[in-house]
Amino acid sequence: MTSRRPASPWVLTLWWGAIGALASFGVAGLASIGLFLLVGAAVLLGVALAVPELRRPCVPGLLVGLSIAPLYIAWLNRSGPGLVCTTTSDQSSSCVDQWSPWPFVATGVLLAVGGLGLLVHDRWRSGRSAAAVAGAAGSSSRT
Repeated sequence: MTSRRPASPWVLTLWWGAIGALASFGVAGLASIGLFLLVGAAVLLGVALAVPELRRPCVPGLLVGLSIAPLYIAWLNRSGPGLVCTTTSDQSSSCVDQWSPWPFVATGVLLAVGGLGLLVHDRWRSGRSAAAVAGAAGSSSRT
C-alpha cells in the first residue's frame, strides 16, 4: 500500500496561480484567443477539483495569478494615456492611442499584494499551529 503525501504548498500556489493567470488573460483577450485560454483555465480547474491533493483552498495563488494580466496591460500602456508615436531606424513612424496604465497598476498591485499577504498569513498561521501542537506534545506529562 502506498501513502500519498499532500502536495507542496508552493505547487498548490503555482497551480492555482496558473488558473488565475489563464482566466485573467482569457477575459482580457476575449476578442481574440481568450476563449481558448478560458478553456485551459477550466481544464486546470477541473483537474484541481478532481485531484484531492489539489483541492485545498489556495485563494492566494489564484489572486496572484489574476494580477498578472492587469500588470501586463499596464506595462503595454506605460507611455499612455493619449497618442504615442514611435519612429523606427528606417524613419517610418507609427502612432497608437494608449490608455492610462494607472487603473491597471492599481488593480494588479491590489490583487498581488492581497494574494501574497494571504499566502504569508496562511504560512505563518500553519507554522504557528504546528509549533503549538509540538509544544503541547512536549509538555504532556510522561508516566
